[in-house]
Amino acid sequence: MNQLPSTQLLVIANSARMLTQMAVDTGFLPIAVDCYADEDTRILALDVVKVASLAVADIHVAIDDLIKKHGVKYLIYGSGFETQLSSLDYLESRFIVLGNAFKLFQRFHDKADFFRNLKLLNINHPESVLSPPDDNGDWLIKPMQGHGGQDVARFDGSQAFSGDFYWQRYQAGETFSVLFVACNDQISVLGFNRQWSCSNPVQEFLFAGIKNHAAVSEENQVLLGNWLQALVELYPMQGLGSLDFIIYDEICYLLEINARIPASAQLYGKSVLNLHLQACMERLPDWDFSQIPAGYQIIYADRSVCIPAGLTWPHWVVDRPKAGVFIGKGLPICSIIASENDADEVENQLQRQQKIIASLLNMGL
Repeated sequence: MNQLPSTQLLVIANSARMLTQMAVDTGFLPIAVDCYADEDTRILALDVVKVASLAVADIHVAIDDLIKKHGVKYLIYGSGFETQLSSLDYLESRFIVLGNAFKLFQRFHDKADFFRNLKLLNINHPESVLSPPDDNGDWLIKPMQGHGGQDVARFDGSQAFSGDFYWQRYQAGETFSVLFVACNDQISVLGFNRQWSCSNPVQEFLFAGIKNHAAVSEENQVLLGNWLQALVELYPMQGLGSLDFIIYDEICYLLEINARIPASAQLYGKSVLNLHLQACMERLPDWDFSQIPAGYQIIYADRSVCIPAGLTWPHWVVDRPKAGVFIGKGLPICSIIASENDADEVENQLQRQQKIIASLLNMGL
């Protein structure tokens, strides 16, 4: 690709609000396909189609209609394709995809190959095996194709399970990510983030929130930059992505690579999508911006709730559901965004905002 796309841009993800906002901020008229069609996306996008899932069977009619209606040629994708790899392959046959190609995205989900490469590159990571461990250690069971901590559980040796899983020794510590932009065998680190999870009766490790300006030592920043450089030489990524890692006693452990635009990108200003697009044009862009301390958090329902009519959402709420929508226990209701002058104050602000949402919806968050 040697030029930026024209005005219209198709954005598709499990939830497309973030990509839709980024596209608007960069001067595009986004056309959105996702599983929520929330109020923010409807306001921002030129057109929105809600689908039952990102499976090919659920998106192909919408894709055909949008191509006929708008003639859109370019596409960016977000989270959700980790569990729908064939859909990414299908979309690549219909659009010019601005991001990592299907085959590269798929490579990160070949866990046997990925862990083998981490070992060859001398990249520290929790012990991981492809069959149930027979010791009494503290293990997690994880889906081969997963995202956002969904379906990750502690392994006690007695669970019945179906599908493709791997087992990873539980590693204590704080969880972080590093946002980067890549172009073939080059990479630039944009910032370090701390992230956290939450639990419900059936999920213990759900992705819940993230904030930038994370406190990562200079030594570990250099180490992570070296890991990324080694990985991008083996996996020639393009555009924005993130690497998740744990720090325990100042030792880093790599968890996974998100080879698509991650949630943390929305904390890095209105020009961040332009970095992604420039990298997809095979030009690693120069960047010079100082992101303000900011955080993002998903609000999950602690009980089933119906969104009341006439509800006035605070301005810092995004991913707002339509009035009358029923949201089951444990499912996401909306998201909140906070920004402060002091990075240490961001989490406190998110906690205050969460309490306001709980009060609005009569929940006990």
